[in-house]
Amino acid sequence: MTEQHRLGEVVKTSGIYKVVREGENAAFEVTCVEGEHFSPTRSGKGAHYELLHAATHSHKHAELRSGD
Repeated sequence: MTEQHRLGEVVKTSGIYKVVREGENAAFEVTCVEGEHFSPTRSGKGAHYELLHAATHSHKHAELRSGD
């Protein structure tokens, strides 16, 4: 089963998430950033987030770091 994240939780992994709302067939995708919170939905009822594709911020990627 896919890990589900609740509204208001802190995002631990940046990436593309699917927003699933209870009783609705139409999910949608959003980008969530590590350290921010999962945003509430308009209905707020039974909604959760599922990670589809994790992504590393460019400033944190070893191949892209500047020569500090």
